[in-house]
Amino acid sequence: MTTTNPTRREFIATTGALAMSAAFIPTASASLFGLGNVTKANTKLNLLILGGTGFLGPQVINHAIARGHNIAMFNRGQTDPDLFPGVEHFIGDRYSDLSALEQLVKDNRHFDAVIDTFTYVPKTVTDAMDILKPIMDRFIVISTTSVYANRAIVGMTEDAPKAECSDEIANGITTHREVGMHYGAMKYRVEQAANANFPGKVCNIRPGLIVGPRDTTGRFTYWPVRASEGGTMIAPGSGDDYVQYVDVRDLGEFVITCAENQTTGDYHCISPKDERTTKDMIESANRAAKILTGTDSTPEWIDSDFLSEHGVQAWQHMPVWVPNSIPDYAGHGRLDTSRAIAAGLKTRPIDETSKGALEYVLTRGPELKAEHGEEAFTQWSSRVRGGLPADREKEVLELWNTRNDD
Repeated sequence: MTTTNPTRREFIATTGALAMSAAFIPTASASLFGLGNVTKANTKLNLLILGGTGFLGPQVINHAIARGHNIAMFNRGQTDPDLFPGVEHFIGDRYSDLSALEQLVKDNRHFDAVIDTFTYVPKTVTDAMDILKPIMDRFIVISTTSVYANRAIVGMTEDAPKAECSDEIANGITTHREVGMHYGAMKYRVEQAANANFPGKVCNIRPGLIVGPRDTTGRFTYWPVRASEGGTMIAPGSGDDYVQYVDVRDLGEFVITCAENQTTGDYHCISPKDERTTKDMIESANRAAKILTGTDSTPEWIDSDFLSEHGVQAWQHMPVWVPNSIPDYAGHGRLDTSRAIAAGLKTRPIDETSKGALEYVLTRGPELKAEHGEEAFTQWSSRVRGGLPADREKEVLELWNTRNDD
């Protein structure tokens, strides 16, 4: 089989910066954090979060608070600054103002772990580390499974070949906005720099696609949102291609587990290998839509060659999905997670993630319309839905249904 679809890495090159910089319009609804019954930790830790108010950060902080830890945050104070009124908050800028971190050292503060959620450029990370090393015990880097050269290996471990870019290119990338197609290679350079800067005391957590409540990127949410719209929906391929992603709530819990256990090394943080297929994901999206809206959709499984021939691209228009038949993606959705599971990673049932993603959209949408008006709501809804536009889906379905008429 052949395909001209852009691969996952090519799609990241064109959309990664948008996903990272998209305006996040949050909600403080506690029900969407999904903490459940969390037991208190035996030992209370002092944790410093670099970032903390975007997508992952709030899940990390809420789980840490539920476990009884002391939390401090360092960020610009521009995104939802009132989200955690009871948490110690230090204002600064990773590119231009680290004086608040310097003051922490002067004040002889101590942190059992520093958790960095803003890890796109090595210098940004090591500048903060250089200041904080005297007062921290461990450093946790939120990295990515995009550090790998490809997905050709089935069951690939954390030691698989990595993405690379030249020193000349890397040295010319000074902000997260410039990362683009070198996202994976730069993330791996961040890991290497952190390890060299603080040997034996760094934990590199590599999530795959992060999904669930508060996700506004449309990179997964498309499926439950589309299911809730009803009618016939395009489902890509045979349904047998593998997918992997991680619920942001599970990632937040694993980050704190690693802090508590003084974990170091590299870990995939993603759903288990060979656990989920495209069919599982879409059926789960339909179940969530039926529960929350009373409406679901009928999947029409369309051959991946046909989709490619008619401009429907894997990952971009059909989020999460990449055909395993593409040589460099035989191992897509099949990364080994045994090391992380042994370190305490837990992943919730697939339906909880689908339901959480759609529940957020249904909850936040009306709030946003009331707060900011119809135009803001329309723009937000389009971004959150993502995936294949409805009019284009209708066209492709008509072509598919009439393919044998001649």
